[in-house]
Amino acid sequence: MSEQYRFVPVAAVRVLVVDDEPDLRLLVRMVLERTQRFEVVGEAGDGLAAIALAEEHQPDLTLLDLSMPRMSGVAALPRIREVAPRSKVVILSGWDPANAVEHTGAGAVAYLEKGISPTRLVDELLVVAGVLETVEQAVLQAKAQMAGEPASAGSARRFVAETLQRWDAANDLDTVSLLVSELVSNAIVHAQSDFEVSVLLRGHTIRIEVDDQSDAPPVPRDADIDDDSGRGMALVEALAIGWGVTERDGSGKTVWFEVPRFDDAPIG
Repeated sequence: MSEQYRFVPVAAVRVLVVDDEPDLRLLVRMVLERTQRFEVVGEAGDGLAAIALAEEHQPDLTLLDLSMPRMSGVAALPRIREVAPRSKVVILSGWDPANAVEHTGAGAVAYLEKGISPTRLVDELLVVAGVLETVEQAVLQAKAQMAGEPASAGSARRFVAETLQRWDAANDLDTVSLLVSELVSNAIVHAQSDFEVSVLLRGHTIRIEVDDQSDAPPVPRDADIDDDSGRGMALVEALAIGWGVTERDGSGKTVWFEVPRFDDAPIG
């Protein structure tokens, strides 16, 4: 049985980016579109252009700077709300959020300061768009079916690495790969079954799950110095910020671990 990769499909959130700095617009576009959860449908460098593009594209979200030439974001905001009433406006500005609220009133649904990390920006916009109720839910998810044979350990590591690299979340890949090997080895050697590997990107963590067909839970133990094996789950316990086992009503179990998801450099 060869591995089969399956990515969970999601509908893209359509975004209009409004800022007078072309480099920042490009950075925001790259940050959003690389997640495959957003589609940037337009860019504007001032308030007048933003109004026209909002009316034309009817975006789900409008990401709006406040200080711009010709027409500021403060002046453009009520007009954008008129021409695109279903678009949720998010302020992304160098202004202090309290000051932004004072000048724009209730026209925007969120106020973010420039300097926010790309990771946090994505999470916050997903919440605002109604895709997530909180940033602790899964932002992205991928699954792969694997055969219960030794060669699958390498396939599982490659799948996890390629997935996290695709999502620009491969910050601590050596640790993740080591822990994936331990969970997969447990499924192959002890559960002796085919298994499924899941990668879940959350607001602040990366979670890896391995489903197998055995009801026997893995148990961390202290291996002797001369032992060739037995350290697997002890390593998971030591290196992950959390791990656990979930039973699946007589059809096997899910063994999982989580590691921190680190923020990138700030935007703006």
